[in-house]
Amino acid sequence: MSTSNYSQVESNNDERLNSLANKLATFRNINEDINEQAVNDSSLVDQISNTFGSLSNNIRNSSSRLTRTMGMGNSIWKMVGLALLLFFIVYNLYKLF
Repeated sequence: MSTSNYSQVESNNDERLNSLANKLATFRNINEDINEQAVNDSSLVDQISNTFGSLSNNIRNSSSRLTRTMGMGNSIWKMVGLALLLFFIVYNLYKLF
């Protein structure tokens, strides 16, 4: 093989090698971007999960407080009903006489 052919083949190999190196660098950059985006998405999912957990706890606490309040309110509603009943009885007796 002559030296000119050898240098031409070597030149072609160098060009292909440089082309492959550029493609590899591009793929590495894409891989790093994908990894960075995945980390950001994972962080966002964790934040959303924490927010929903906090919301769930707040709803649970509110519902338990509402249940306790409604349980204590039975005697209050009975007293209000009794007061209204007495008012209407007195009102009707006043109208009759």
